[in-house]
Amino acid sequence: MRLNNLKVPAPQVLLIASAAVLLTLMLNPQKTRAQQKGPAAAAEIGVGAPLPVYVVNEPQPRLPSGFVPGSSWKFTTWTVPSTLTFTASVQMVDGGWAYLTINSETPAATRWYYIPNMPGAWEPQ
Repeated sequence: MRLNNLKVPAPQVLLIASAAVLLTLMLNPQKTRAQQKGPAAAAEIGVGAPLPVYVVNEPQPRLPSGFVPGSSWKFTTWTVPSTLTFTASVQMVDGGWAYLTINSETPAATRWYYIPNMPGAWEPQ
C-alpha cells in the first residue's frame, strides 16, 4: 500500500498555522493586572486611589414650618392632567412623615404621608 503525498496550498497552510497560534494564545491562561496585587489593607483616599470615595450628608427631611399636631393645612398640587386640593389635619409627625386626616368630598381618611416628596404646596389654615 502506498501513501499519497498530500499537497496543501500555501495560503491554507498559513491559515491553519495562524488558527493554531491563535487557539494556543486563547487557551493559555495569563495573569491580569487585577490579580497581580493583593487586596488593600485599608481604604485609600487621594489622587492615586483606585476608586473615588464620596461622603454624602443628606439633609434631614423637613416639614413646613408650623406643621405640628393639631394644625390644619391646605394642600394644592399641580399634577397633570388636573390639580388636586384638600385640607388635612395633622395628628402626628415623625421625621418627614405626617399622620394626616384628609378632609375632602370622600369620608375622612387618616394615613401616614411622606410630606417632602409630595409635589405641591402646603398652606396653613
